[in-house]
Amino acid sequence: MKALELAKKYRCRLNYVYQVLYDLEAKGLIRPDRSRSRLNLNERDVIILEKELQRREYRRLAMEKGE
Repeated sequence: MKALELAKKYRCRLNYVYQVLYDLEAKGLIRPDRSRSRLNLNERDVIILEKELQRREYRRLAMEKGE
């Protein structure tokens, strides 16, 4: 999953997703793959990032629609 997809899913700005990602990386909770020019997140990193976005009061778009 890409950071842009997460931003759309949680209805927040892309730079906010990157800020949360960098915070989690600094704490040593996630280790994104930076070997290429793009940032690649594995499944575990995405789950941790989603939980942190939810903890910070961001809700998925689907949750608000009742799906």
